[in-house]
Amino acid sequence: MSQTRIGQLLCAALVSGALIAPALGGTKVASLEPAKPGSLDLAYSLAFWGIPFGDTSYDGKFANNSYDVRSHFKTGGVVSVFWQAQIDANANGHYGAHGLEPVLYDSLSQRRAQPKARMKVTFGEGAPVTFADPAYDATKYPVSDEQKKDAVDPMSAATLILSGITADAANPCGKTAPVFDGRRRYNIEFTYIKDEPVKLGNLFNGTAHLCQIHYNQIAGFKQKIIEEGKKLPPMYGLFADVPSATAPSGHYVVAVKLWADTGWGTVSVYLTQLNVSGATKG
Repeated sequence: MSQTRIGQLLCAALVSGALIAPALGGTKVASLEPAKPGSLDLAYSLAFWGIPFGDTSYDGKFANNSYDVRSHFKTGGVVSVFWQAQIDANANGHYGAHGLEPVLYDSLSQRRAQPKARMKVTFGEGAPVTFADPAYDATKYPVSDEQKKDAVDPMSAATLILSGITADAANPCGKTAPVFDGRRRYNIEFTYIKDEPVKLGNLFNGTAHLCQIHYNQIAGFKQKIIEEGKKLPPMYGLFADVPSATAPSGHYVVAVKLWADTGWGTVSVYLTQLNVSGATKG
């Protein structure tokens, strides 16, 4: 199992969220009083044995009960000699008091010298509709309409946890994120362990929620390391509440660190940038 694969899954956890309300997808959500237009900009560094090998970012805009979010992922440093990847993704939709309604997810990825690949998922009243270029054989590892209908795309799942809409005192890390990324259907499940103090200089100083992260494949194409029959190592994350007057629910829930201990060392994802509009003191 390579550190780059674990890094991918940690990033998947980062952009898949955890606090998913039941019956999302095309289900109408309760309204939430529109807040002033807000934004949340995050950046992370991926490292193995403390050596950086990639970066990822999240850029979220919130206004009039709608969200428009974008992310960028790129490998770098020595690891690029063995594994090069770049992924740009965006999503939009509407949010309410108890959940959200994704409308469109669109991603463009490229690995090494291979042609760019596009994945687009459109959400509506029925099951999500997928467009892939180049096309692939969806019948090889099928995902049923029943499995798709209550799932959200990876960027929308990230937006739900980051927005803090469904966070509560009993489950500060959330429960299960049912995700459909166009090729596979999986759950990202978070188990709350305890609160811990975190000191990140000018970025964040306070208490964060320690959670264990579980990746559970439901249907579709498998992650390569799972397909090879190798067991995933335990994955963990620290999530901090960041008050903001312009956040959909009055605060954001931000991952400040993610990590997994492998047989070769620790793969980590560190917060390197945190910009919040309307930030307030907790």
